[in-house]
Amino acid sequence: MDTTEDLGELYFSQGHASVNTHEFLDYVTMTYGERDHPAKKEWTFQEHFNFIQEDLEEMLFDLFTRYEIEYRNFNLDNYFMPELYWWQFRFKKEWRDRQFKTLTLEMIMESAKAGKWLYD
Repeated sequence: MDTTEDLGELYFSQGHASVNTHEFLDYVTMTYGERDHPAKKEWTFQEHFNFIQEDLEEMLFDLFTRYEIEYRNFNLDNYFMPELYWWQFRFKKEWRDRQFKTLTLEMIMESAKAGKWLYD
């Protein structure tokens, strides 16, 4: 099913079902955000979700599985600095100078339409 307009609400294909954009954003808000600040598709994970790496991985895994996104080619290290142990301090400089890509909710939504991760 292609993207369609229905009563002013945007739907996108997800596997064999349609998912409402508002439902997606509401799910993110209720599960991972602040209820007085509803999630928006242009939100970046770096700016709006201040999670430790483990929690961020759980959130992304939840979204990928809930919306049936094949994420085999997704690489978290392209978007966030990995957690390094104190004894790995020599690697911190390498990571500190690295340019990370921006990760947005819209990227998750677009990937849900395709059924696979589109950006790495």
